[in-house]
Amino acid sequence: MTLVRSALDVDGVWTSGQVERWGLEVPPSALVVEGYLGLTHYRKSRPVRFFVSESLAHLPLTTLRHLAGVAEMRILLGVEADPAHWRVFHRQIHPVEEPDAVWFTPSGPVAVEYDVGSYSRERVRAKAAAFALRYVGQVWGTPIPERLRTLASLLPPGTRVLVASWA
Repeated sequence: MTLVRSALDVDGVWTSGQVERWGLEVPPSALVVEGYLGLTHYRKSRPVRFFVSESLAHLPLTTLRHLAGVAEMRILLGVEADPAHWRVFHRQIHPVEEPDAVWFTPSGPVAVEYDVGSYSRERVRAKAAAFALRYVGQVWGTPIPERLRTLASLLPPGTRVLVASWA
């Protein structure tokens, strides 16, 4: 069993904006990855600095952005950075039935999914339907309010949708 050394080990990725906004403590083992990236799939790129667990430094910036969005969701939901409560799947590509993370609540596991605007309507519906079969609930996040309305219209009733900006 791997010992968790820090909250960054659970989340995998934070941005400099998240570190400043939330007062996150960056461990000395974190690597810094910098580049240009848009807030969403289709917005203008700008400079961004990621603090990354060493094992994830090879991932593309778009995946780091996605993981930082999932970390923002954990913080907004007030979930402790503990694998007993929150598990992130640090993959570049997920099968439709696998969420970005799972939140282990007293009622059961909740699927956690982050969308930067690149998912088609069909993909959102397919993921939501798959999650409904395996989880007691689902929470979706997106970095912009405009996408929040679209997601809410596509997801099952009772699904929580958050604006969770990773920037």
